[in-house]
Amino acid sequence: MSKWVYDQIAGHELPDSGGLGKRGMLGLFSNYDEQGRRYPVPRTILVDSAQLESDNPQLDAQFKAAAAEQLEAFKEEYRTRFPDRDVEALTDADLLREVLNTVGKKDKLGQDVRCVVSVSMLTEGWDANTVTHILGVRAFGSHLLCEQVAGRGLRRISYAVNDEGLLEPEYADVYGIPFQFIQTDPNRELKTKPRPEPKHVRAMKDREELRITFPRLEGYRERWRRRASTRTSRRRSRSR
Repeated sequence: MSKWVYDQIAGHELPDSGGLGKRGMLGLFSNYDEQGRRYPVPRTILVDSAQLESDNPQLDAQFKAAAAEQLEAFKEEYRTRFPDRDVEALTDADLLREVLNTVGKKDKLGQDVRCVVSVSMLTEGWDANTVTHILGVRAFGSHLLCEQVAGRGLRRISYAVNDEGLLEPEYADVYGIPFQFIQTDPNRELKTKPRPEPKHVRAMKDREELRITFPRLEGYRERWRRRASTRTSRRRSRSR
């Protein structure tokens, strides 16, 4: 079912067409242009357990070539975070997970992705703050699951305050999720206001020697000090 939904949205390659495909029903999310040529970087991706565990995940050589700069930046970050791991051992499934985790983020592997079709993978643990629409196309057996799916659209995009010192409200359109713990006015127009352009702070490559690094935290160790009053009471007991 997920593959069928994905093909309708993103399009699919036609048999014996020399690589040409059928354009998806939604132009903004289609992975093929009007001539049936596949875009170098997909706009829609399919993410499910079968896709991640397969030997040929939805991340082809054309994508790697088009996103070579973002791919190299990810590998450099990976080397810094995990110095004891081999970056060349990363699989296509690992890269696909990084694409999913960075959907809509500038200069990341998932910056051009506009739509994600998934199966039971976005209920929790996916904290992308660029989700604006959620469409449920499955049966929901529990109220909690509905809340978890809807929660993917509750991450704030901007924390800039307005003139009153308050955060502007942000909205996400949710369809097909039968939850009722939030009551809304159907006649009220809900529209997110334009946000100020954020200021990004990045390190300069020519000042690498000034990089500030932080140690990786592996755990905590607690040491308890004995109270002075306890020691005093014990000394008095001995003297008596």
